[in-house]
Amino acid sequence: MTPPTTQADLVLYGGNVVTLDGKSRTATAVAVAGDRILAVGDDRHVRSFAGPSTSVLDLAGRTVLPGINDAHLHLAMFGLSGYAVDLNGIDSLATLHLALAGAGAGPGGSDWLVGEGWREANIPEFDPTPHCTHLDPATGDRPAVLHHASRHSVLVNTVALRMAGITRDTEDPQGGKIVRDPSGEPTGLLLEAAKDLVTRYVPEHSEEERLDAIVSAMHTLNSLGITSVTDPIVWPELLRDYTTLHRQGRMTVRVNTLLHWDWPSPTSTSEGLAKALSYAGLSTGLGDDWLRVGGCKLFADGVPTQCTAWLHQPYPEGGTGHLVTHGDDDEARYDELMRMIELAHRNRLQVQVHVTGDRAADAAIDGLARALKADPWPDARHALIHGTLLAEDSYDRLAEYGIGVITSSLMKSHSGASMTRSIGADRWSRAFPAGALLAAGVHVADSSDAPVCFPDWRRGVATFTGSAPGPYAEVPEDLRLTREQALRLWTTDAAHFEHADHQKGSIVPGHLADLVVLDGDVMTVDADRLQTLTPTLTLVGGRAVHSR
Repeated sequence: MTPPTTQADLVLYGGNVVTLDGKSRTATAVAVAGDRILAVGDDRHVRSFAGPSTSVLDLAGRTVLPGINDAHLHLAMFGLSGYAVDLNGIDSLATLHLALAGAGAGPGGSDWLVGEGWREANIPEFDPTPHCTHLDPATGDRPAVLHHASRHSVLVNTVALRMAGITRDTEDPQGGKIVRDPSGEPTGLLLEAAKDLVTRYVPEHSEEERLDAIVSAMHTLNSLGITSVTDPIVWPELLRDYTTLHRQGRMTVRVNTLLHWDWPSPTSTSEGLAKALSYAGLSTGLGDDWLRVGGCKLFADGVPTQCTAWLHQPYPEGGTGHLVTHGDDDEARYDELMRMIELAHRNRLQVQVHVTGDRAADAAIDGLARALKADPWPDARHALIHGTLLAEDSYDRLAEYGIGVITSSLMKSHSGASMTRSIGADRWSRAFPAGALLAAGVHVADSSDAPVCFPDWRRGVATFTGSAPGPYAEVPEDLRLTREQALRLWTTDAAHFEHADHQKGSIVPGHLADLVVLDGDVMTVDADRLQTLTPTLTLVGGRAVHSR
C-alpha cells in the first residue's frame, strides 16, 4: 500500500460507520484532517493516514453517523425558553398555579411573568376554553403571558389585558383574533397576530442573556448529536446576535437562517416585504459554513389546535379557518400570499411557507408553482413547512415543481391529544405523510420545531418507522419509513434544503467532519432501544463539542 500524502488529525476505527452516501455503504473507520473528512473505509486503510501527532480512537463497535441536522428548529427561542416558566408538563389548574406562584423575575428584572409550553388538552379546567381568570389567583398584580406550545397563541391574565388596553371594543388585528366570551369580553386568549397586542409590552432580554441562551441551547443540541439547524424565524436583531456569536467563535452548531421581519406576528405584507428586500441585498447562500442566509419564512395559516389552519373540510365544531395574510376575505388573502411568494422568489430567496391545513398547502403550492413558471429558478428548493394535512392530489404537484416538505414527526406524540380533539382522529392519523411524499418523489426533511417539541431526533426516527411512544402517535403502515429513510430526513435530506448536500449530510471524503458517535447501531437496534441510544461523541468540523 502506498503511504498517503496527508496525515490525519483524528482517526476513528473499530466501529460501524453509516455513511449514508449514495451507495448506502458501511465502513469501520473514518479519518479527519482539519475540518474535513479525509478517508472512509476499513481499519487498515484508514489507519494508514495516522501519523505521530494523530489522535486515534478505538470505537469498540460503536456507530458513527453524519451529524444530525434539524431542518426546523427555533434555536434562539429554544435557548430563551430557559428563562420562562416551563409549562410542558402541566396537567391541571392546580399544578399550573404552583408553577406560576414560584416564578422569578421576568425579562430585564421586570414584573412580567412569562411561561411557555401549555397545551389545552392537558389541562381539564381549560375545557371548553382557557380564560384569564384561570391565571389571576396565582399571578396577583403581576402581568402574565403564557405562550401556547405551538407559539401560535398566548393566554394572558387580567392585569396584562388591562396594561395592553384590550377591551370589548378592541378590534381584531389583521391575521389575528381576540377570543371573546358570549358577552363580548376578551377571555385573555389571543390567537396569531393578536399575540403582539400584549407581547410588545414585555421587556426584552439583554444582549448578554440572549447570547448566553443561544450558546447554552447549542450545547444541549450537541449532546444530542445535532450539528446543524435551520432557524426558521430570524428577525434582524437575531441575525445580528448570530453574527456576533460567529465573530466571537462561540458557535458549536451550524445555523441556516430563514429571514422574517414581522415576528412575533406571523402576518407579513407584500408591501412590507418589498420594503425590507429593497434595503438589503440578501439572497440565499450569503454566508459561510457556520452561518448563512437560507431564505425567507412566510406564514400561510396558523395551527389546527387553535382552529386557525385553513382547511378544505370544516373542523368538527364548524369553520374552516383562513389564511393569516392581510385581506378582508379569502380571495384577498390568497392574492396577498401569491404576491409575497413571488417577491421572495424574484429576489432569489428560497421560500419556505408555514402551512398546516390542506387548503393553505394548496394555496402555497399555487404561489410557488406560479413563481417558478414565470421566473425559472431550477435550484430554488422551495418548501412547505410542516405540511401537517396535505391533500393526496398535492403530492404530484409538489414533485413536479421540486417543492419539498419539512415535516414535524415529534408533534405526533407531543400534540396528538390536542390535534385529535381539533380535527378528529382520522385526519390526524395521516398527518405528516412522509412515506407517501417520498414515494411520489418529493424531497422531505424532518424536524423538531423546538421549543414546540424537545429536539430528540431519535424519537422522530422511531415515530416515522412505526414505533412511536404514547397514544395518538401511530403512523399507518403505508406512510412508514425504513430506518435509513428516516435517518436521511435528519442528515442528507436536511442538507439538501440548505443547498449543502455537496459538503454535509453523509460521510464521504471532502465533506465537513460533522459526526456523531452512538453507543449502539441505530440501523439494527430493537425499537425499544432506539430512543435511548446515547451520543458519546459529537464533532463539528473535526472539533469535539460533546464527549461522554
